Amino acid sequence: MSIEDRSKAPARPSRNLLLFATACGFIQAAPILALPIASNLPPPASTRAKDLLVQAAGGAPAAQPTAAPGDDNDLLPTVTVTATRRREPAFDVPTATTVLTRAQTLERTQTDLADLMRGETGVFVRATNPSAGSPVIRGATGRDVLLLVDGFRLSHAFARPNVQYQGYVDPFFLEQLEIVRGPVSTLYGSDAMGGATNVITPSFKVGESAFRLHTDYNANPAGSSTYFQYQGGSARAWAMVGLTYRSFGDLAVGSSPDLQVIFPNPTARIGRSGYEYYGANVKGEVRLADNQFFTFTTQYSRIPTVQRQDGIIQGYGENVASSERGFSPQGRTFVLGEYRAVFADTWLDEVRVRLGYQQIQDDRFQRNFARPRPSFPDYGSGTPSPDTTLESNFSDLIGTSAVIKSTWGNNVFTYGAEAYFDRVGSTRSLRNDSTGAIPDPNGPRYVDGSTFNQYGLFMQDEIDWSAQFKTLLGLRYSLIDVSVPFSALRPNSSGFGRRFEALTANAGFLYRFVPDLQFVLNLGTGFRAPNINDLGNAGERRASDINIPNSSLSPEQVFSIDGGLRWAGSDFKGEVIGFWSRYTDRITSQSVGTVVNSDGSTSEVFQSVNRDNETIWGIELGGRYRLGDVWSLFATGTFTYAEAPLVGETVIPPFNGMLGVRFQPTPGTYIEPYLRYATYQGRLSENNLTDPRINPNGTPGFVVPNLRAGFPLNSATTLRVNINNVLNTNYREHGTTLDAPGFGVNVGIDALF
Repeated sequence: MSIEDRSKAPARPSRNLLLFATACGFIQAAPILALPIASNLPPPASTRAKDLLVQAAGGAPAAQPTAAPGDDNDLLPTVTVTATRRREPAFDVPTATTVLTRAQTLERTQTDLADLMRGETGVFVRATNPSAGSPVIRGATGRDVLLLVDGFRLSHAFARPNVQYQGYVDPFFLEQLEIVRGPVSTLYGSDAMGGATNVITPSFKVGESAFRLHTDYNANPAGSSTYFQYQGGSARAWAMVGLTYRSFGDLAVGSSPDLQVIFPNPTARIGRSGYEYYGANVKGEVRLADNQFFTFTTQYSRIPTVQRQDGIIQGYGENVASSERGFSPQGRTFVLGEYRAVFADTWLDEVRVRLGYQQIQDDRFQRNFARPRPSFPDYGSGTPSPDTTLESNFSDLIGTSAVIKSTWGNNVFTYGAEAYFDRVGSTRSLRNDSTGAIPDPNGPRYVDGSTFNQYGLFMQDEIDWSAQFKTLLGLRYSLIDVSVPFSALRPNSSGFGRRFEALTANAGFLYRFVPDLQFVLNLGTGFRAPNINDLGNAGERRASDINIPNSSLSPEQVFSIDGGLRWAGSDFKGEVIGFWSRYTDRITSQSVGTVVNSDGSTSEVFQSVNRDNETIWGIELGGRYRLGDVWSLFATGTFTYAEAPLVGETVIPPFNGMLGVRFQPTPGTYIEPYLRYATYQGRLSENNLTDPRINPNGTPGFVVPNLRAGFPLNSATTLRVNINNVLNTNYREHGTTLDAPGFGVNVGIDALF
């Protein structure tokens, strides 16, 4: 595998079996699927093309048995789309995959979509502010984890090391949320090194209610969420509309916080931490012929203003960097059209042709201090500057793809081509309270008109060698063209083009010892091409730091291997997976000096460089055991370790997970007390040590009890109650800007009518 750039010339389990699973040291758990023993083995590949004709249309998973609201439906068969780029039971693919269904997500409280993944096997979530959750998968986060919506890239040309773009996606307009752990660059190209997340939007199902309403009230942060959905139509043509409004007030952290860390907040309540969210979603489909469909999806979201908390509190730094700092507004517009044709009794199973457009709006504001910055406990030493920096940054992304699926004997092929064209717009101005606004003489954050274009050809072959053994083999060629126009304001870091090429591959193996127990093994490579943020970002970095561009970066690469055991019986399901990943040419921020600002303060200057190689390995575990008809136990645990030295932006989570019990006496009724836990994490990189979000002495561990419950009021309405952080514990997720919310109650209603 190589990456080049043009500038460089390019039955029941026995006790012994269970002991063996533990001794392997491979751990992981996700919703794995209980399949009846008689039908657990896959059908011959030649029959799968016919199945496409009866699957749900529009890119959503095939219709599944509908559980009453609140049912423990993660023990039902679950379909994944992301792992192999086609609909397939998750238990039938070797790739490590977590699937969260809509029923599961409705049971959880969250302020953004990433919150839904907290505690899931192999996933950790960190955040810059309450709307900015970013998943950490196998030690990778931000731009190293690919974000998708219906298989279309949410990740764009200026994605940063810690991104908040999942906060733009409506957490209520989804059929399921899929998380693939491990590199999937063979299917999706650049960025998918640690893994990928994919939001699958809902599709019309005959017999479901026309109207759906979710509304809830949250005590901490104080606020509410309302989601309304209408759907109508038939198998020939249908449409659905979903509207969301959310409003959150200021967050209150747990008892006895360190007031220096949250300064200038005088109490446990964090000022200016609330925000509003607006979302609108439309999806429809027309059946053009018995085997042909056209699906249309459009989404719009907007967060008018949200403060970036790491800039306006002291944290673990020496002072408060800014009097005002944040995003205003943030937004996303998304349009996707897809033509799909399915065939039976031929070598050709399915053809999909897609064309989509996405615009990400990422506008910013920042007002520093005219005098020395305030430091705990003397807030009076800082006077806000009369000047405010205003930025407008956007990504216009057009993507198209053609994917063909075909069956030859016991081989199921998926192959195709895709292209994405991303143009970045960027302006920056200085607004004085008295004289008004003028263009920033230092120019914008990115050179306006920069482009980041990606092209890919890929092929995957899934081979059923027998009812017990299958392989999954994939190969992809990727080409990335980057262009940064010349800027007279930045003559030494503009006017260049770069071309990067990559050949990535994967090999997956699945062997069934018995119908319910299987061994999986995966080998894969991944890469991430330097994007516009890496190559051309100029200006503020984090808190008071400054970033300067570097046009000579090379791609990051990763080789990864994982393997372990999975069990999916009628009463117990779980996975035990271990992974090892070797990263080379890691792009990290390196200090190159300091500069004195006009207010007399000193800022550290950073530049992105290919500086380090890194090895990350870990163990992921979890499972669920059903005790009779009404009780079940569940647990997850993820251990991640980066071998010394830890590099640049790396934030390695501590050992963390969930432990709980579920009581489900009647359909739709559930009571689920659970613990979220994490151990102490003291392994920090040199950048972590200067990051005001991270305790330089390490992040303490925690054990926090919570409770969620649901009670059906009638056949179509469910009352949900969530009690979070029952003991009002003060704790912090490693790498996150703020301490976690303290005690809070969420009460909600889900209604169908």
